[in-house]
Amino acid sequence: MQTIWHWMIATLTRTWVVLSEMSPWVLGGFAVAGVVSLWLNAGVVRRHFRGKRFVSILKAAALGVPLPVCSCGVIPLGASLRQHGAGKGATAAFLMSTPQTGLDSIAVTYGLMGGVFAIMRPLAALVSGLACGWAVDAFDGPNAAEPPPAEVNEEENGRPWWSRAFHNGFVVLPRSVGGALVMGAVISAAIMTLVPDHFIAEHISNRLAQMALTLAFGVPVYICSTAAVPFALGLLAAGLSPGAAMVFLIGGPGVSASTLLAVWRLMGLRSMVVYLVVLAAFAFGFGLLVDALLPAGWLPPGIRVVADHVHGEGGLSWMVHLKAALLVLVMAGAKLRK
Repeated sequence: MQTIWHWMIATLTRTWVVLSEMSPWVLGGFAVAGVVSLWLNAGVVRRHFRGKRFVSILKAAALGVPLPVCSCGVIPLGASLRQHGAGKGATAAFLMSTPQTGLDSIAVTYGLMGGVFAIMRPLAALVSGLACGWAVDAFDGPNAAEPPPAEVNEEENGRPWWSRAFHNGFVVLPRSVGGALVMGAVISAAIMTLVPDHFIAEHISNRLAQMALTLAFGVPVYICSTAAVPFALGLLAAGLSPGAAMVFLIGGPGVSASTLLAVWRLMGLRSMVVYLVVLAAFAFGFGLLVDALLPAGWLPPGIRVVADHVHGEGGLSWMVHLKAALLVLVMAGAKLRK
């Protein structure tokens, strides 16, 4: 009983520290995403997906990268794009690039995992989105959906811009990802507590095998791009290679069972197969690239910070408590707000 109690206390302590380290980056990402949402909305995206195939695919992939939309939330947007006349390639590029990352997840990635991952994630989303759009058009044709493009009503509700930015950034977005963020922090803390250091590396030393396992695990699982960061942090603490963690950060948020079914329904079986093959190929490619960039035994800054706080003398500082409490209050307020 004492062992279980000790494990629970250690897991809760690490969870609180992970939330604290995420807090400034998550809240900053929420603020930026709220401002960006004033102009980068579904109506703007739909308008820019019309026109030449190459340009529309490029715009679809590029505009999808900063949007804080998960792999399930992107489905209705993708369906709307097809209904408003977007081609298969542009729709596939948007569905591929959007859920992999967003402004909030880029900020959290930088704070917990460092600059290499913060650069590689949006780059992977952009490049894989472009490749997926072009591949779908090449193998399955660029047919546009019916009915023809419709006009989009974008009238605002009269609220000032700062009110809409605050609502989108600190109510809509935390309500969408808050629960997953907390769950990711708990899972990360549990892995750090229960799994010995280097456990994964000692039992699965081959990095390609690690990448294959994380991709096989990540594809059917639903996890948003921001919540995937603390999850990957826990896997790295257990000995996962940086490249395998990168594969998880691409495959986990980038596709889910729901996304694959939606691609099948919107664009057909062949497009779904192309989508999955492209995702897997670029996940492995960027995983190998990250392994080449980072030295053996590399650990992200988030793991070192958590260890320093947990094992330091005198318990957690007031700043740790303040940052974690602020993040929890923002997410709880968004959930409770009518």
